[in-house]
Amino acid sequence: MPTEPRTMAMSALDPPETLRRVPFFAVLPLEELKVLAGHCMARRLLKDETLVAEGDPCDGLFVVQAGAVKLFKMAENGREQILVIERAGSTVGELTVFDGGKFPASAVAVEDSTLLFLPKREFLELCQRNSEVAFAVIRSLAWRFRYLASLVEELSLKEVSHRLARFLRDRALNLGVRTKRGIEFPLEETNQEIGAEIGTVRDLVSRNLRRFVDRGIIRLERRKVIVLDTAELEAQVSGAKRGSAG
Repeated sequence: MPTEPRTMAMSALDPPETLRRVPFFAVLPLEELKVLAGHCMARRLLKDETLVAEGDPCDGLFVVQAGAVKLFKMAENGREQILVIERAGSTVGELTVFDGGKFPASAVAVEDSTLLFLPKREFLELCQRNSEVAFAVIRSLAWRFRYLASLVEELSLKEVSHRLARFLRDRALNLGVRTKRGIEFPLEETNQEIGAEIGTVRDLVSRNLRRFVDRGIIRLERRKVIVLDTAELEAQVSGAKRGSAG
């Protein structure tokens, strides 16, 4: 297990409001949220600090209060594949709480983050006595299954250029600001980090970014991307893998 967690004052986190942001806790009235919050412990992580390592036993559920945590698998050769990045209102560990196994992936903070930890016993007892919460958890797990199925499809059937285009398109939709130059959004990740998220290596990310620039689809500035041709970027998102390296 990771080192002893650092704690912080519960009042600073406003735990009931943190729990309310989780879809399967949002069905609870405020008084029950306050009771549930009373069982929680606060945790602060610095950027790059490990929350859990793959194979750790699961003692409970984590709720992201602020910041971001990446879940990832690491191959024997050191190559990393990011499964998902969880942000405020998201949870880590509910599947492992139910199946009684160990964490199937590692979780590390990608920025300074705060989380709430709800012990396994309290979470399971809540699901047993409140069917509405239990069914909401089932819906959440079903969504995760669909997401992971689509990730497998993306990694196995799509070329690197299509996966990179989707990454850029999604960033433009979520973070982009329309300006006279195009749709601009920040890009803090290195090419290696982008590769870990889309399932490839740094060199292929660099090569395809240059290709998008040469074709006039995007412009790269320091820590910023400007989408010049949204229609062509969208067109790059589709397409099946044809056996090329990307």
